[in-house]
Amino acid sequence: LFAKIANSHVNTAPASEFNYLESFLTKKSLVIALSQSGETIDVIEPLNRAKQKGAKIVALTNVLGSTIYRMSDFKILLSAGPEKAVASTKAYTAKVAILLMLAFSMIDKIGDAKELLLNAADEIDRLLSNKSLNEIKALARLLSSLQHIYTIGRGVSYPAALEAALKIKEVSYIHTEGLPGGELKHGTIALIEKGTPCIVFAPNDETFESIISNASEIKSRGGLIIGIGSENSMVFDHFIEVKDLGEASIIAQVV
Repeated sequence: LFAKIANSHVNTAPASEFNYLESFLTKKSLVIALSQSGETIDVIEPLNRAKQKGAKIVALTNVLGSTIYRMSDFKILLSAGPEKAVASTKAYTAKVAILLMLAFSMIDKIGDAKELLLNAADEIDRLLSNKSLNEIKALARLLSSLQHIYTIGRGVSYPAALEAALKIKEVSYIHTEGLPGGELKHGTIALIEKGTPCIVFAPNDETFESIISNASEIKSRGGLIIGIGSENSMVFDHFIEVKDLGEASIIAQVV
């Protein structure tokens, strides 16, 4: 998002890996820490080391007064309400929404971010309507009897594929693997057989043609293609429409 919107280079890393990537940090560095609880030890440890190097810390957390909240120089609350399940999609979407606003703010266009996020909220309401839910439940019944699911995306939709895979694993205990669309052919495609489902994130952006090509590769091996995006495709066996929301499409896609 920062690269696409604000032309800025931002490194990303799992918190548990950041201890091994800290050597480049200086007093000019800014570390943005994302944690629902604000108490995740894998996040706290590298933040302590970053502070020792003089880096500034931004906290995006859902809990006022938590450890990460207290140790940060800049504090942004998610305000997503209490966590009632480990699969806290509301915390994820809140984080993405705030990062989207930060990126647009860097180019003095926070009004654009607000409009995109309000449109995303409307689209989520539509996705939670009975008509949409009935379609999703029918797909869920189909997927519930299977052992393996794959999710793919490109660009901003690759993190959406990872988040979707994480949620399916956490909630249904079905093995689900999220991949960048272009990496599927490097090994994993050998596991695709007749009826293997693949959820394809295909928004109306620069990734559309490439991800459809990846979906075609999977279908040619007998895979079952579930498309998520604003435009249906002949390669999709099933399609869930998510309206084109520009850079905010990722929020509705994940829902």
